[in-house]
Amino acid sequence: MSAPDARSFTRVMLVDDHAIVREGYRSLLHKQDHLRVVAEVGNGADAYRLYKEVRPDLVIMDVSMPGIGGVEAIRRIRQWDHSARILVFTMHQSAAYALQAIKAGARGFVTKSNPPDTLLHAIAEVMAGRIALSPDIDHELAMNRLADEPSAVDALSPR
Repeated sequence: MSAPDARSFTRVMLVDDHAIVREGYRSLLHKQDHLRVVAEVGNGADAYRLYKEVRPDLVIMDVSMPGIGGVEAIRRIRQWDHSARILVFTMHQSAAYALQAIKAGARGFVTKSNPPDTLLHAIAEVMAGRIALSPDIDHELAMNRLADEPSAVDALSPR
């Protein structure tokens, strides 16, 4: 049996300042036949530099890192490559972080409190060209939106 063609793999770069966290999701990704981790770094500045060298198909990035954080690294990568696919994978369960990351150019936002399948589903969504949000963030964004919008009843006149 011959080895699969390398072009059939999604080439992934991991960006997280915690080596043990990178080890965990590298292990998860290597169990998937179609995913290969091709690069890893621990901060945003190195992520930007290495992205230009490796040109991965997907970047999975934390937002909180020393030096240049994830949001700024996303912005820089997307300025250099408008088609870059970046998925945020973070401990921050905040819609505000998600909005910042998406506005900077991320195509997805998944919190680390979700089951591993959530990350795998988000990878598939981002690779298919869609925005991916973990259920907790999706719910918080929807609730924030509802809280900010007046209800239909508020728009009615007294008459």
